[in-house]
Amino acid sequence: MTVQIHDNPPDTEPGDGWEPAEEMSLLADPPTLYLATIGQGDFWDAWPEDQPPIEAPAAAGSGGWVRMRLYCHADDPAPGTGDHGERHLVQLWPAPQTPPVHPDISEADRQARAEYAADMAKPVEDYTYTYGD
Repeated sequence: MTVQIHDNPPDTEPGDGWEPAEEMSLLADPPTLYLATIGQGDFWDAWPEDQPPIEAPAAAGSGGWVRMRLYCHADDPAPGTGDHGERHLVQLWPAPQTPPVHPDISEADRQARAEYAADMAKPVEDYTYTYGD
């Protein structure tokens, strides 16, 4: 995961396999913005304990609002859990509140999500074993 702090809106990231970016406005409690990751894996150790929190970018007229753009890349886009070679880029900059940007998903993505949801709706197999005395 890479986090970038900008004073102004950054250019969109070309290439490098990024999916279309999501964008949203966040109301920060100036001057400190805290980012937390929730999940499994190495994320818990991602922020060094000896490093200060990220200072929220402030700008006149932003009213404490920060814009966040999130990019994702996965080597294996199949839905599910596990290591799919995911990497993320988070860009933050001061900006007044504006509506979120959610890019359209492809028909292939819709189908993969439907198949995943159907698979998750199936009963879980019983992997319980009884050992004799």
